[in-house]
Amino acid sequence: MRITNNMMSYNFLSSLNKSLEKSSKIQMQLADGKALHAPSDDPIKVGRSLRFSTSLELNNQYTQNAQDAISWMDSTDDNMQDLSKIMINIKEQVIQASNGTNPQSAVQTIGDSVDNLINQMINIGNSQLGGRYIFAGQNDKIAPFTRNGDTITYNGDNEKISMPTHPGEATPTQDSVNLTGTDVFGPSLKILNDLIDIKNHLKSGTEADQQWLSDKGLALIEEDTDKMLLSHTTLGTRMSMYEMAKTMLDSSNTIIAGDQANNDSIDVAKGIVDYKNAENVYKTALQIGARIMPMSLVDFL
Repeated sequence: MRITNNMMSYNFLSSLNKSLEKSSKIQMQLADGKALHAPSDDPIKVGRSLRFSTSLELNNQYTQNAQDAISWMDSTDDNMQDLSKIMINIKEQVIQASNGTNPQSAVQTIGDSVDNLINQMINIGNSQLGGRYIFAGQNDKIAPFTRNGDTITYNGDNEKISMPTHPGEATPTQDSVNLTGTDVFGPSLKILNDLIDIKNHLKSGTEADQQWLSDKGLALIEEDTDKMLLSHTTLGTRMSMYEMAKTMLDSSNTIIAGDQANNDSIDVAKGIVDYKNAENVYKTALQIGARIMPMSLVDFL
C-alpha cells in the first residue's frame, strides 16, 4: 500500500489529538477529584454510581421522614405531659373537695377551677405543629375539639399519620406518629366527659355531691389517668423505634456516601503520574512529528 504525505499527516494528527485528549481528561479528573464524567469513562463504575445515588436519595428521604416523625412525637409528648399534670391537679382538687370538711361555697369554687382546667385541656388538644393539629388524626386542618357548654365535640378522625422509614407498605403499628383524640381522651371523649361530670358535682357542692366525688369521682380520675398514661406509653415506644431507625439511617447514609466517593473519586497520586506520562507522550510526539513530517513550502521560505 502506498503511503502518501496526507496519510502520514492525518495519522500523526489523529494520534496527537488522542494524546492531548487523554491529558485533558486526566486534568479534568484532577480538577474536581471525580473519575467519572461520562458513561464511557467506566460503564461498570457508572452503573454502580447510579445505584449508590438511588440508594442514597431513598435513604435521605427515609431519614427526613424519621426526623419529621421525631419532631411530631416530641411535640405530642410535651402536650401529653401537660395533660397528665392537669389530671394530677384535678385529682388533688377533687381530694380536697371531697374530704367532707369544706363548705359548699368552697367546693363550688373548686368546681370553677376544674372547669378552667378542662378548657385548658381542650386548648392543649388543639395544639398545632406546622399548621397541622397534632391530635386530629388525618383531618388535621381544622381544630379537633370544640366546647359548647358541657358538650365537647371531636372534629377529627381516627386515622393514623404514617411516616415510613423502610421500603414496603406502611403499617399503623410501626409507622404511625400521631395520637388521635380518641387515643388521648378515650372513645366518645370519655375522659373529658367524666371531667365534665366531676365538674358539675363540684359546682353543685352538696354533701351528696361530695360523697359522690369521694366514692365515684376519684375512681373515674384514677381510671382515666391510667388510660391516658397507656396512650402516652404507646407513643414513647414508637418514638424509641423512630429514634433507633434514624440512627441506623444516618449510619447507612455515611456508608453509602463513602462507597460512592470511593467509586467515583480519582486516585490523585496515580492521576498525577498518569498526567505527567500523558504530557511527556504529547511533547515527545510533537518533537518526533517535527522530524518525520515531510517538508512543506514554509520550510523553503
